[in-house]
Amino acid sequence: MDRINPWTTGFALAATFALLNAVCAIAVTLWPQGTLDFFNAWFHGISLAPLQVASKPLTVGGVLYGLVGVAATGFAVGAVYAVSYNLIRRCPGCH
Repeated sequence: MDRINPWTTGFALAATFALLNAVCAIAVTLWPQGTLDFFNAWFHGISLAPLQVASKPLTVGGVLYGLVGVAATGFAVGAVYAVSYNLIRRCPGCH
């Protein structure tokens, strides 16, 4: 199997995270209760109700801040994943 480029993988994951963040922001804006119900289903009985949008309204600045944050995190995770993959791939007996 070929090596994975950390820059390419980092940028691909950053773009994926940014897109998902934008979709989530749109969903929260259009369907706040439905979005909350959707994510409540992920957390196995932990209620996210105290985090409802009404307690802190969405702002463009807040959405952009979150977008940049998840994109940066996505890049870091993708790059570390690619480097780790390449190191493990080179290790005899590790794969």
